[in-house]
Amino acid sequence: MRLVVVGVGANVWHMHLPGVAAVDARVVAVHDVDAEKARRAGAALGCPATGDLDELLAYPADVAVVLAPHRHHPGLVARCLRAGFHVLVEKPLAVTGEEAEQMCAEAAKAGRVLAVALQQRARPEVRRALEVLPTLGELRRAELVASWPRRSAYFATAPWRGTWRGEGGGVLVNQGQHDLDLLCLLAGRPAVVTARTRVVQHPLQTQDTAAALLEWPNGALGSLHVTTAAADLVQRIEITGTAGRLRLTPGRLDLWRSAADFRDYAVSGGDPYAPPEEDLLAPFDGGRGTHVDIYRDLDRALGEDRPPLAPGDSAVAPVELANAIQLSAHAHGDVRLPVDREAYRRFLETHERENSR
Repeated sequence: MRLVVVGVGANVWHMHLPGVAAVDARVVAVHDVDAEKARRAGAALGCPATGDLDELLAYPADVAVVLAPHRHHPGLVARCLRAGFHVLVEKPLAVTGEEAEQMCAEAAKAGRVLAVALQQRARPEVRRALEVLPTLGELRRAELVASWPRRSAYFATAPWRGTWRGEGGGVLVNQGQHDLDLLCLLAGRPAVVTARTRVVQHPLQTQDTAAALLEWPNGALGSLHVTTAAADLVQRIEITGTAGRLRLTPGRLDLWRSAADFRDYAVSGGDPYAPPEEDLLAPFDGGRGTHVDIYRDLDRALGEDRPPLAPGDSAVAPVELANAIQLSAHAHGDVRLPVDREAYRRFLETHERENSR
């Protein structure tokens, strides 16, 4: 696999290097708007470096890896796709659901693969949870708790972090995209969101904490809480269905199976106070999902002409959910998904304008 890298000066490039090595890929050229960062990366890789995107896209390669800040993803990804490259882009796919859908349309038009670096999908316990999900019956509850504790100095490592103009959001758009992605992957995209966001600790324009009540299309209810302002559970996702339930935590999946589907139990005879019997199955031990998994999967996907682990069209949902939470918190009311495109454009424009003075 021959690669060109857009935004090689980004802090995440070092996470991609093991993946590049794992599939014996060759980086043929690198790009960054910071010429010195591009030069250093090119020297380390033994390849040309440039600050000109057109020059980069003239090199013969198979995949463009886009690592620039996510506000720039739509334009950069579109140019790479139009140049004939498959694209692997860092999460989040985009800042808005509208942009994310446009990027997917560009990939379809170009006939190229658009993959997103949502490496937590590769965790063995997540793959197992997806396998057993159909046995849980109809969704009744889904909950997410996630914590990404950060020192405030983290947000100073790049001036765009935690700003409306530079990032388009806070914990929901950046760190929490992994968590929102897994929630949507397992439970489906919610239909209605009622949310609150806060700046609890860090010097941000956006938010370091978000909480929401969620409703799914079938009426199932749930909630989420995501923060960078507390040391809490790293991640816990619970899904309760009519026939069983699961709890997903890093490296572990716990699964309970009911003796009867609750829809049958509710109308059955017997002690009206007795809960349905359930069995706790042996826990499933998993592990980390890494960029190595992303690159290995992408290599195989291109060779087998199949979708990658996280194709672009499947990565729209966590972006859309982040948009809905931010808009609901701003409006102090319910927001339906998909989010009203014009309303969200006005929301972002207002926050960018008010925070650029």
